[in-house]
Amino acid sequence: MKHYSIIPVAYGMIFKNKKLIEVSMRAGKKAIKKAITIVDNKVELGIKIFLPKDAKIDNQKMEQCKSESTERLEEIASHSKTLNLFSSRLLMNTSYLIDKEKVQDFSGEVEKLKLKYPEYKFQYSGPWPPYNFVDIHILSNKKGGFR
Repeated sequence: MKHYSIIPVAYGMIFKNKKLIEVSMRAGKKAIKKAITIVDNKVELGIKIFLPKDAKIDNQKMEQCKSESTERLEEIASHSKTLNLFSSRLLMNTSYLIDKEKVQDFSGEVEKLKLKYPEYKFQYSGPWPPYNFVDIHILSNKKGGFR
């Protein structure tokens, strides 16, 4: 991933041998070419913002934090995807598609947000392959395609 872009297919795609990879690449060529133009030279970074346990809820402050975080991080990202809020304490769960050259800028912006909103817990992860930004299932029973 440091030197080349990954093949943009769904997370967990596993091939038994080289022959199946070659057949799959031919079968999915059109979708892969379309997806690679979006994810080439990019990585996925994730941000979760949590309310601390037993925190007093200030809806206005929470909305301000979410809104500002979204706005500032989306200025750097080429794409973003809002993910499931799996906890009542979770304010934000978003994946961002970032140019490799902009990872430091993005990280710096996350640090500024952490300093501005110390009452919230920021969980920053990555870099990851951009799995949340492709959904190509090649030679699979699962329905999917480029998104």
